[in-house]
Parts: sequence; structure tokens; C-alpha cells
Amino acid sequence: MQGFEKDLKDKLKHLLSTPDFKKLKVNVVLSLTERDNKNKETIKIDSNAGFSIPSSNNFLQKANEYIYHHQNEIDAFIDTNQCLEIKFEFMENSKEEIKQEEFTFLPVTARYSFKQVIISEAIKQEIFDALNIIKYKDIIYKEWGFEEIDPIPKSVLNFYGPPGTGKTMCAHAVANEMEKKLLALNYAEIESKYVGEAPKNLMKAFECAKQNDCVLFFDEADSFLGKRIQNVTQGAEQALNSLRSQMLILLEEFSGIVIFATNLVSNFDKAFESRILKHIKFELPNEEARVQIIKKMIPSKLPLDKTLTDDNYMALSKLADGLSGREIKSCILECMLSKISLEGPDSVFNFQDFSESFTKKQESLKNLKEEADRIKKEKIIKAIQKSKDTIVNEETKEENGKES
Repeated sequence: MQGFEKDLKDKLKHLLSTPDFKKLKVNVVLSLTERDNKNKETIKIDSNAGFSIPSSNNFLQKANEYIYHHQNEIDAFIDTNQCLEIKFEFMENSKEEIKQEEFTFLPVTARYSFKQVIISEAIKQEIFDALNIIKYKDIIYKEWGFEEIDPIPKSVLNFYGPPGTGKTMCAHAVANEMEKKLLALNYAEIESKYVGEAPKNLMKAFECAKQNDCVLFFDEADSFLGKRIQNVTQGAEQALNSLRSQMLILLEEFSGIVIFATNLVSNFDKAFESRILKHIKFELPNEEARVQIIKKMIPSKLPLDKTLTDDNYMALSKLADGLSGREIKSCILECMLSKISLEGPDSVFNFQDFSESFTKKQESLKNLKEEADRIKKEKIIKAIQKSKDTIVNEETKEENGKES
């Protein structure tokens, strides 16, 4: 029996050393008890797994496999009226016992330039105007004396608008224009499962941007810039407030370019409004812009039965009405995937192939919108019904109170 116990503990120790279970601490207790006459099993396994630590279930399964593989060995060492009870007590290692993975922030070389991004000249000029505060900071702040008013030159921009309209590409283009690298982050990369850690991670991100003199870009930044919660009831709400307060402090102290990408600007905290130099709206491409995007998205090496004409491109642009640049790119890729699935590597493309792809995309988006509208309608109906039920219940209670 001692051999089995040693082997079992060695097995568990090996499991705990693997990445899947490094956050677990397991205490194993083996004891012999009198077997219940109603229960003929010679092994009884008990644990607290499954209610607090998700990985404990997986660990327990592997341990069970090992134990039942040694069933005969166990039976040979215990009496016929005995049962071996194995108790697994799972705990999660404390924060101090786990070496938290360090957040590694890695600036990257910008992938796009303004020559590659299709946006209106008006938007491009707005961006260039905002960048001039950094490009000409010595003249503006020192020679012209603006440092008397604001000692730290900074350019905080907010790119807002529908998804797929070029906000991320423009962030890369800004870094390219300023001959700097880009540090791109989102809320999920900053947020930590440990309460209080997210503000520290945010500080590290700003410090990395400062040390590497790079453009700091926060994608899907609505969570960072939202209004601070007034009536805090949960720890998560307090953590979010702390993160937003830390962002305000860091923006005030950071001398460089910060770009936020958001969908809306209506729910911003007023304190952020005063720190953002310019809000720049990105809109869905118009007919002319769609023509340019389609021309860029169809690869030059793609085998065509004949060159697409200006009329072809204009027709495709009309079919792509309402699509973002990202969705247009998706259409072209889906067209190639569909074609190669049907005809293989020797496929040759024509106008009709692209036309069908854009038509399918529009039908798909229409179906998705109808489904979203249906779900929204159902929620409204349920909310109205719930409100009616509440009113009826209250009226019933009042009637019953009067009768009594």
C-alpha cells in the first residue's frame, strides 16, 4: 500500500508541475474505512472540485484514471470489509505563491502609411493638424511660449466611428508619418484578474511608450473613457473607476501621441473630453471611396479572364453600398475561397464572381440585422409583459389587503 501511496503522490506532483495545473494546490488524504454493505466499491473518491477552481475537474479526472488503473493493487492490500477513501482538497494558490506572468508590451513597426489608407482629404488634414503639436513642439512650446500655458506637449486623438472604417490602419499610418513605432493595446490586455492590477499594467504601458518614444494606441477604448461609476456596489466597479482615474493621470503626464479608437463619443467622462485634443469621425466609405478600396483589395496577381473596367468597378461599388473597408476586403477573400473550392488552383476570376460575392455579403448582413431586430423586439415584448405582470401583482396585493 505504501508503494501505491508514493506512486500516487509522485503522479499528482508531476501533474501539478504542468502549465494546466500550476495554479492549483492539492492536499490528498488516504484513509481506510469500513465498507458499507450497500456499497460494494473498494475505492471511494471525494473532493471539493468543480465549484471554485475550473481546472480542478480536469485534474481530478486524470487522478481518477491513475487510481482505477491500480485497482487490483489496492484490492490486494485491503481487507474485504474495507474501503479506501481518497479525499482531494483543492485550493487555489495565493497571488504571492504564483509568479504572475509579466505583461510584455512590445512596440511594433507601423504596417501602413497614409498612401495605403483610403480616407477623405478632410480627415487626413485633421489628423495632420493634430500631429503638428508634436512635430513642431519646439517652436510652439518654446519659441512661441505655449509651455507657459501647458508645460507638456501632447497630442491625444480619438478616432470614432463604425467598425472597419480604417481607425486602426490610420493609427499605424500616424506612427509611420511620425517615424515612430506603435504600441497597440486593448482593454483585455490591460485588465487583470487580480483586483488593482489593471492600473499598474496601464502604467507599464505608458512607461514602455515613453522609453521607446512610440505612439500609444488603445483599440476598442470605450471602456477606458466611459463615465466613472458614481454609486459603486461591486469590487469590479471600483476597479474600473480606478483604471479610468489612472488613465486621466497618465494622459496628463505623457508627452507624446495617444490615439483612442471608439465606436461612440456620447458616454465619455467629461474629464477625458478636456484631455482629448481632437475627435475625428470615421465614416463608411462613399461610392468613390469604395471604388478605390475595391481596386486596392483585388490582388494584382489574381488571374482574371479580362481586365475589370471602370464601369465594372463602379457596379461593384454600388453593390458594396453600406459596407466598410474591412467588409469589402472580406468579400474579396470570400470570393477567392469560394472559387478555389469549386474550381481548384487553376481558377480564373471575372466580374460576375465578385458581383456574386458582394450580393451574398449584403444578403448575409440583412439576415443578421433581421435576426438582431427580432431578438431586440422579443426583449422589448418580454420587458413590457414583465412590467404588466408586476403591475397586476401589485394591484392583486392591494385588493387582498383591502379584503383582509
